[in-house]
Amino acid sequence: MSDMQYVSGPRSDCRNAVPSSSTRKRGHSEVADDSDEGKQSKKRKTGESVVKLEDVHCFVFYPDVVYGHKCLGTLFTASSIRGRGTTVFSVVRNTKRMALRMAWQDDVTLMAEQDAVMKRLKDQGSQLHSNVIVPFMTEKVERGSKMCTTLGAIRGFLDAQIEELGVENRVLTISASDLKRPVKYFWGVHDFVRGLCGALLGHEYLTKIGILHRDISENNIVLGLRPEGERGYLIDLDMAILQNADEPTQPQPQSIKLWTRLSSLSTLKSHTLPERALRTGTFPYISYNVLLDGRHTQFDDVESFLYVLLLFFFSYAGPLSASELCKADEAGFVQSIGSGRSSHTRNWPKKYGWVDGETEAIAAQKYSAITISHGVRRIIKSTEFVDCLENNWPEELHDPICDLIHASFTIFHRSTAANRSRTEVSHADFVSMLDEWLNLYSHLEDKFSNCPFNQPEAFPISRAGLQGFDINIP
Repeated sequence: MSDMQYVSGPRSDCRNAVPSSSTRKRGHSEVADDSDEGKQSKKRKTGESVVKLEDVHCFVFYPDVVYGHKCLGTLFTASSIRGRGTTVFSVVRNTKRMALRMAWQDDVTLMAEQDAVMKRLKDQGSQLHSNVIVPFMTEKVERGSKMCTTLGAIRGFLDAQIEELGVENRVLTISASDLKRPVKYFWGVHDFVRGLCGALLGHEYLTKIGILHRDISENNIVLGLRPEGERGYLIDLDMAILQNADEPTQPQPQSIKLWTRLSSLSTLKSHTLPERALRTGTFPYISYNVLLDGRHTQFDDVESFLYVLLLFFFSYAGPLSASELCKADEAGFVQSIGSGRSSHTRNWPKKYGWVDGETEAIAAQKYSAITISHGVRRIIKSTEFVDCLENNWPEELHDPICDLIHASFTIFHRSTAANRSRTEVSHADFVSMLDEWLNLYSHLEDKFSNCPFNQPEAFPISRAGLQGFDINIP
């Protein structure tokens, strides 16, 4: 850890606490004169021993109680200074492990939409789908008798001033749900694919009851704790709205070229809100239709699952070891403070990071990968993808991974709408293809799984379901 040693531990007095990473406390004399020379001089005058900065321990604390729950540590913290400032804790209440989530939700005026979504889910009662994780407790945090808002609680504006400002005013909310396994603790490729299938089934259910999720990403998919039972779930309904499913479009003889579409949209860009402001979702996973300001439908969410699948292989160098996975499970999957990111995580190559850059350029890249003949072959044969496989995944899995990516992009290529303005893959088609891949390569599951628990019976081998996808890469 170079020059500093990190010491982590619980910290009390934390009803509203969030993790901090403060260094040593500074004395009054140090505040008065911040220069190194000034600090050294004043310490000599007072007889204090001079301590070099590199010898000072760096203390990092996490709360031991969060809103009345015993805290095991932090599951997730938002990396961006923009957005909702989401923090998720692993907590225990009455011996039950839970995920407790704090977030500054959308503007007060938009909370009614989220309340309507939760009511729709509550009305389902026992009919609620097992692959959707719905919070069993959601509260708006209050201080005294007033809600905690960004303008009121943080910036200290008076109510009358807030009404006159006309700017976004977010509300602090907390919610509790069952603790599941984050994707980064996957046991193997097959385990992740099973989890993706489960999340797709959960999304299909939401679509059928008139709820559109609108924020499909790796962080909003979680995996089962044990091999038996459900293997994947969809979480986080913060961006969800009530919206009925779209029907697939009817075939039309004329198609619209991408550059024509981009040209027409670029003339409208100056009349819209700032770039990325109107779009919903986590940017690397957003469909090309939404990136090009198209209407967000369930088809766009299903396309986002495709990008979750592709970027997964760039994100990791295989799973953690069985012993590391077992320890993570016992610890409630909390982040190890001061140790940096997990040893098996990798940076995305710039070409496929889809985080920075021009929105239209990213949309064009996704569009060509899906709609142009052999677009997916360009991905599989790209230097970035080849290096990813060679450096991060066992050689025996290279062909199965290529087959998985190729078959997935193929069904999207065949599903594009009449004018190719969007993809129109159904949940059933995507899940069926993933199931067939699991069947086809079931003989590799145990060999390349680091699951620390007993494995369920493997699928029988079957090649029938993938025959129509031409998945062998020459």
